[in-house]
Amino acid sequence: MSLTQTYPLRVNSTTGELYLPLESHPNIIITPPRMSDIPRLPDLLNDPGVCVWISGPPYPYEIEHSKGWITMCVEDIEETLQELKDAEGDDNLKLVGGCPVRYIREVKEDGTDLLIGDIDLRRCETMELAPGVNNESELWEESPKLLGVANMQRENGDPEILWSLGYFLATSHSGKGIMSSALEAILQKWAIPRMGIRRMIGETYVENYGSRRVLEKNGFVLRKVIKEHVEAKGKKHDVCIFDLIL
Repeated sequence: MSLTQTYPLRVNSTTGELYLPLESHPNIIITPPRMSDIPRLPDLLNDPGVCVWISGPPYPYEIEHSKGWITMCVEDIEETLQELKDAEGDDNLKLVGGCPVRYIREVKEDGTDLLIGDIDLRRCETMELAPGVNNESELWEESPKLLGVANMQRENGDPEILWSLGYFLATSHSGKGIMSSALEAILQKWAIPRMGIRRMIGETYVENYGSRRVLEKNGFVLRKVIKEHVEAKGKKHDVCIFDLIL
């Protein structure tokens, strides 16, 4: 019996939605984003215990930001799902350029679920944070951008692609090992076997010990610290650069 191209993701028998369960946390699943998540996302990203650690999203995070972001995420995942659908019937599982699941949810006793976090995998568009690139050297002055262009142009599954990682978890669910387990599941069940990921970087503020532990537990190695690399919420932060090389 041949495997479906969405293997090893499971299918919700009621809704038809794909999901990835966490073996260590039976009530936690990872699913695609939904348009119904729009009103929930601002609650998460405006939480002082979350927004203090992330510099990318606008602050305060408004409903219009959520609409634009989730619409884009849904479109990206639909593109990946179409790739997989087009490959159905092939003898081999197709390597794709994205992960169909990313939103972490807690399943309640009544069967409903609550959005509690996100894991985002994407190609690096610039190599300025890549360990080994010396940004102070004249030789490398333009190279990070040029390397980034080349990185975006590589074929899906190319082991030389450098991927980046971003994630957050609701403060109500932190400290329970959920994010470490969710990242492990994404890496081992999809990113490595179905995207061909072999090189990835993760960055976090020096003082965010919980985030650093998530990376370390998943095999990432601290390569360098960049002083005052990010300014967010009125404060400059030193940033730890981790990488994972398989």
